[in-house]
Amino acid sequence: MMSFLSKALVLVISCATTNAFAPSTSGPSTSSALLLGPGKGALGDASGTSGATIIDNVFAGSPSFTIQGDTLKTWDVVNEDTQRVQVSAKSNSRPIHAKVEYWHTPSYIPMKFKCYSEDGAVRPLNAVIETPKHPKSIACFNVNSQEFPFEATVAESDLSSASSVLAETSAGTHVQGDMITTFVLDGTVESVQVLLKTDSRNMKARIELTQGPNNIKQSFEIYASAGQKTPFYAVMETPGPGNVVRIINENTLEYPFDAWVQPYKKSEAKTSSISWN
Repeated sequence: MMSFLSKALVLVISCATTNAFAPSTSGPSTSSALLLGPGKGALGDASGTSGATIIDNVFAGSPSFTIQGDTLKTWDVVNEDTQRVQVSAKSNSRPIHAKVEYWHTPSYIPMKFKCYSEDGAVRPLNAVIETPKHPKSIACFNVNSQEFPFEATVAESDLSSASSVLAETSAGTHVQGDMITTFVLDGTVESVQVLLKTDSRNMKARIELTQGPNNIKQSFEIYASAGQKTPFYAVMETPGPGNVVRIINENTLEYPFDAWVQPYKKSEAKTSSISWN
């Protein structure tokens, strides 16, 4: 009799412990572990393409989540060897107001940026964050109201770094503190890539994609504690003519950075080079 009661007591305690620590399924999770490692086939159509820096069709190969307005979603990067991740967001033709942060520890954020897009279907968010330090997490916050959700994903990337593709193969434009530089794109440029990098100093910058006089279609507000280790890189869609990229160094004169603005995709028509002033 005592043996039976002992076994029954152990079973009850085991069940209670399991239920107490089981994950809740009553609502969507606000944090995810990023388990996809480099070289996996789910990285998208651009994986393995020579010179590619952005994963094409990333939503087809990486789990995505709908982030409601005024909601935070985090991804934990489990693999210590992950050198960079791609952050992408799109919407159903509604505006995107997002804040993205790279967390190294609870008190240290090496890189963060805010992104605005007038139309998240035409001009989605596609940015790459270098993640040299571990532990690392990516936080994405929808700073818009409840009526404007968007879909977001974070994917590990084994593609080439933007620094190796752009900074080591061509000279950038030196942007001094409190300086504005513009790049005028011709009509054959379907998307443009932008890389901002410093010589280990911190970086405060703003990028604006305009189409028409002061008609901002997409923008980024960027901060990096060390712009050499965590440079900023993004690809912006540029449908239609009259696109201009404006780069603003919001720091003081002592904190310049270098900027690379080059076409990422072009139409097959005859093209001309980008001009700037």
